[in-house]
Amino acid sequence: SKMQWSTAISMMLFAWLFAAFWSVMPLLGWGEYDYEPLRTCCTLDYSKGDRNYITFLFALSIFNFIIPGFIMLTSYQSIHQKFKKTGQYKFNTGLPLKTLVICWGPYCLLCFYAAVENVMFISPKYRMIPAVIAKTVPTVDAFVYALGNENYRGGIWQFLTGQKIEKAEVDNKTK
Repeated sequence: SKMQWSTAISMMLFAWLFAAFWSVMPLLGWGEYDYEPLRTCCTLDYSKGDRNYITFLFALSIFNFIIPGFIMLTSYQSIHQKFKKTGQYKFNTGLPLKTLVICWGPYCLLCFYAAVENVMFISPKYRMIPAVIAKTVPTVDAFVYALGNENYRGGIWQFLTGQKIEKAEVDNKTK
């Protein structure tokens, strides 16, 4: 069934308010921002390791990594089951969750490690890698959805080559 506009607007508003809440908390004293190791932009200051940081980190991780990951897992499993019943595999349902874990996992692990140990012994260049990988998520997600969906993939192919992919060809390539 199609989603109603009021539901879509409510979900979008919730997402923006949720993001604003977690972004403002360090400005209000729960958690703290600091420059990234190479001083190119700001991130959470994970060098402190005090109780304030640890409580913020765990709450942030639970509400922004673990719960969304669980929601993605259950949602995409449900979609996969529906695809399995209909025999129409239009999208690799495991990719979005794998993208989340691969891109945000190293940053989350670094922050968790910083909660229990001092990370300042790690070179700033190495501490920067998880943050850079995490910042690639929007681009990676765009490729996952564009190339993982047969309709978008066919449109991209047609745009690049001028050739239209027939439905049978798309079905054979995705199996």
